[in-house]
Amino acid sequence: MSSFNVVELSFEPLDHTPTLEDEFTMTAALKELEKIEDKEKLRMASANLLIAFIQQKAIVRGLCKRLAEIETYEHTTKTYKG
Repeated sequence: MSSFNVVELSFEPLDHTPTLEDEFTMTAALKELEKIEDKEKLRMASANLLIAFIQQKAIVRGLCKRLAEIETYEHTTKTYKG
């Protein structure tokens, strides 16, 4: 097995606490979803929300990778050598 790097970055609890804007957006979206009676429209809304969620997740993953590379530049340690 080849060697690999382990990178740990700590996050403060406030880093992932929803903002007031997030709470407002979530409440507004939930109210709109609750109004939908047409099954097909609800399916389309669900699919669009899933697509947006996956895109956001990919962006966050990319940003975390960049942050890890910047914060650990020349500071990573080998934890396994094969």
